Amino acid sequence: MDKEFLNEINAAYYHLKMKQAQIVHALFHRIFEIEFGWYNGHYHKNENGDWSRESYPIPVVEVKRFCNIEISFDKISVSTKMKRDAALAYSFEKFAGYEFEAYGVEDYLADFYHAGQTVQEMKENIRACDEAEIGFSFTFPFDIEEKQIFEFVKLLRREGFYYESENIMIQDRTCRMIAENDIN
Repeated sequence: MDKEFLNEINAAYYHLKMKQAQIVHALFHRIFEIEFGWYNGHYHKNENGDWSRESYPIPVVEVKRFCNIEISFDKISVSTKMKRDAALAYSFEKFAGYEFEAYGVEDYLADFYHAGQTVQEMKENIRACDEAEIGFSFTFPFDIEEKQIFEFVKLLRREGFYYESENIMIQDRTCRMIAENDIN
């Protein structure tokens, strides 16, 4: 086995583990109930725009009832949901400065909103779908301060977003993960 390669992997995962610990610390013993672990089987769009499944695990912090926080090597994603009717009625003004995507919960490949589209286009896409819930994935730089994540989760709660996980089914547009592939 190539020891240099193992040292590189270990250093990369140590970096992820430390970020997870910082986020857990920012949320723990506050107003939220959390769980956390490592999950593989996540997906990302490759350079051709196709979905690629990854076998390596990444850390995830579940903020019960509100969102999942997925920690990738280069970014942090926060996945949450909103009922279809609520999403159609919501203005999204408070999220104008955030990078996010909207997609189907049942058909998570149904793309309702991504960078370059307007909120009106998103609502037209949602109106045309049969989804009962709409998934949202907000993307942040890896070096975001943990306090900002805490404040963002509070914003999601105030604005009526939620996340109910069944077997910690995480459906993030950037990091789709399935808990059956849990690696601890």
